Amino acid sequence: MTSAELPVTPAEKRWDFSRDAVTHGRLVAWGSELGVATALVAPLADIPWEAGAGAGILCTGAAVLYEHARGSWRRVLAARATSWLATTGWLSYTLAEGPTLLKMAFGGAIWATGAAVNIGMDKWGEETRAAEKELDRRLEAGEQIKAAQDGWARLLEDICGIEGAIADPVIDRWSSGAGYTVKVTLPSHLNIDALRGYEAPLAGALHLPKGAGVSFNAGGPTTPRNVVYIAVTEKNMMSGAIPYPKLTPTTINKPIGFGVVGNGDEAGLNLKDEGFIAIGAQGSGKTALMKTLGLGLVRCVDAIVIDLDTSAKMSAVFVNPYLRYGIGRPLIDWPATTEDECRVVIQAAKNAIAARKTEYADLLEDEDVDNLPARPDIPAIHIRVDETKSMPDDVLAGLDFIIEEGRSVNIRVSNTGLRATREYITGTMDELTPGRIGLRTNNSSELQMLFPDTGAPDMAIFTDPGTVAYMSTTKGPFQPTPAKAYATMAEAFPQGSAEYERMQSLFMDAARELSDIRPDMDPITAKAMGLAWSQRWARIIPNLRGDAHGNVTPDRMHESVWELYQSWEKPVPYDLLLGRAADDDGYTLAAPTTGAAAEIPRLSETMLDDNELDRLAAQEAAIELAKTSAKPKTNDELAIELFASMGRPAKPSEIYPLMVKAGYDKSERTFRDLVAKLGLQDKLTRRHDGTYAAADSDEVPHAGRVPGPEDDPDGRGDAPHD
Repeated sequence: MTSAELPVTPAEKRWDFSRDAVTHGRLVAWGSELGVATALVAPLADIPWEAGAGAGILCTGAAVLYEHARGSWRRVLAARATSWLATTGWLSYTLAEGPTLLKMAFGGAIWATGAAVNIGMDKWGEETRAAEKELDRRLEAGEQIKAAQDGWARLLEDICGIEGAIADPVIDRWSSGAGYTVKVTLPSHLNIDALRGYEAPLAGALHLPKGAGVSFNAGGPTTPRNVVYIAVTEKNMMSGAIPYPKLTPTTINKPIGFGVVGNGDEAGLNLKDEGFIAIGAQGSGKTALMKTLGLGLVRCVDAIVIDLDTSAKMSAVFVNPYLRYGIGRPLIDWPATTEDECRVVIQAAKNAIAARKTEYADLLEDEDVDNLPARPDIPAIHIRVDETKSMPDDVLAGLDFIIEEGRSVNIRVSNTGLRATREYITGTMDELTPGRIGLRTNNSSELQMLFPDTGAPDMAIFTDPGTVAYMSTTKGPFQPTPAKAYATMAEAFPQGSAEYERMQSLFMDAARELSDIRPDMDPITAKAMGLAWSQRWARIIPNLRGDAHGNVTPDRMHESVWELYQSWEKPVPYDLLLGRAADDDGYTLAAPTTGAAAEIPRLSETMLDDNELDRLAAQEAAIELAKTSAKPKTNDELAIELFASMGRPAKPSEIYPLMVKAGYDKSERTFRDLVAKLGLQDKLTRRHDGTYAAADSDEVPHAGRVPGPEDDPDGRGDAPHD
């Protein structure tokens, strides 16, 4: 906090002989006075009084000249001259009449009085000079304050046509050094609406660069209506990329952070109590933003995340670590990538709303709350919709119902779209969704529709990918606020940098670190959703890892996922779940309420035998040793150790994540080449099923040929070679 009205600190009282108060010249003067006074106690009969008078006058003149040269006030000069002349007169009288004990005592009293006056005047003079300097400084600062206030008054009058605005002298300088906030009091009949639309003209008048800008805030509920906070970003804080922070667990009861605003604070939305609408043109970064927000949601120990994502882009990075590499469990709890699966989600959510409203009524009464609390045993449910316009009409109608009815039981909906028109965002979504995120659009009118009551943000801020303007009409900020979203992809950073390396394995690391903290659906809601929930993965895996017709083969998933998928019974078909199946007489068949579940189990130590635990420990030890070794292991040595640590033949897709964790930064294709090279060196042995084993392993029967360059030319999948 910088105040233009700088606080006045009282001058320090110097009761000691500090060097700031007592100068060398004054010490000499005092010493001279003392020397003259003490010399009088000796017999002075032989010294003529004219000599003493002359010496005293010379000393008086020197003292006055010294004080004058220092710029002392006249009262200090008078005190100095008086003390010296008093001593000089007494000295002359004593020399003329002859020293006596009474005269010497009287002389000592004169000296003591003069010394006290001089010392006191010295202290007073220093304090007075300090006060004078402080007064000058305050007058100068006051002129600066007045100039600054007059400048803001003229600026608001010239640009916005507002007369009589008063800028507060307190300027809030941001800790990031990127800008400052000015509190402005408008005339009593005006409020923040009088400034709407003037962001860009004010930024131009302040000569701010692109990426910087001006935004307005009306303050909290206790702030008068005619008071506005003007945030001025002086630097382009939107350039470059900001890496996603640590993957620490959190709760949905706190705002979900997704970026940084200009003053260095985290940008976040309260997704427990509200959904959001994100609008941006093609290529503006909506999917990247949803990945960032998704990471925030899956870090919550009390939130279930459901995605309606027919493009299959938004959810893939959250489920592929499990589906492709067998790491942890899927972080997105229900990725719906087909229209029928989206319909099943809508139906299940409606059932969940009805069940939660009735079954948890007593809990709401006991805890004396209106809305269902969010906690690990009753997690909130957040439904994210990517590209709302791609959803069928019945799905959109279902989303409207969930938005209207799911608020009290912690079932929320968030949407993305290319435009903010009714063609892309329904009226219910627009009216009942408080959170707003605007990305780059091709026309400022799109942002005007997204922020109808507050005015579109300055388009000049969207100079870099990941730049957004966000607000919340219920939780704040209450006006569009520029922010820079966290980056989660390695391509946003220079290759070889620490951020690049971390982002390469960010979602792999998330699967390892967050799988254990992800909540299970509460039994009441799971029962209400029925087979739509319990058999979801048996329906989803063919959509995610199958071909265009849903045919699934083992080459596109981790073998543990394939084995689990094969162990599940065939799920109830969509037609039966959605009530579209009819019997021979044309009557609609009721969907079954019971059936075999197709759940992905949590991996725990109780599920592993001792040998498996030993192998996992050996892998971790090899990885840590590779990281900390004074002489780092070669990639060849590390790969061989990790293959051996598996204790069984393994695919490169199993070893590659472990290599990345240990610091290996090559592409998947290069890693396969490394494996082939190791095989040629007789370090690994390839089996007929496409797996490899260390040459010194006991489990290398039926060794096959070593793969050559002609095998797997595109570097995709781990299918067995013919």
